[in-house]
Amino acid sequence: MKHVYNPYLPLYEYVPDGEPHVFGDRVYLYGSHDSFNGKKFCPNDYVCYSAPVDDLSDWRYEGVIYGRTQDPRMADGKHELWAPDVVRGKDGRYYLYYCPDDTIKSIGVAVCDTPAGRYQFYGLVKDTNGGILGERPNDTIAFDRHDRFGMLY
Repeated sequence: MKHVYNPYLPLYEYVPDGEPHVFGDRVYLYGSHDSFNGKKFCPNDYVCYSAPVDDLSDWRYEGVIYGRTQDPRMADGKHELWAPDVVRGKDGRYYLYYCPDDTIKSIGVAVCDTPAGRYQFYGLVKDTNGGILGERPNDTIAFDRHDRFGMLY
């Protein structure tokens, strides 16, 4: 009998809300970042794992790609980072969309020149009139809804 193990995450690592994407010849995994035996969800910085598309047994840790205090709204370190996703923009850069915890209802955006580099705060997702999604009257929390909103590029 052959035993099968988690192919990419060490047993001490918890990355829920995983979003895999292929950029070039690698698959990258982005997700929230929980703590072992944590008291709340997603208290850690975003990290990334990647593997060659032709060898999904060869995963590597890419490191922290975005710190939870990099967003000016979250500089106090008291907020979580929920459900991220990454897209490659028309300009060739990579955009990380993320939802802070339910005390901040707008979606943040960070940008990087590479898929697994260190992302820098870029701004907030806005509608065509400049209104910040999540902060307009009657908006609801944007958790897991970044795929339905217009994106900044």
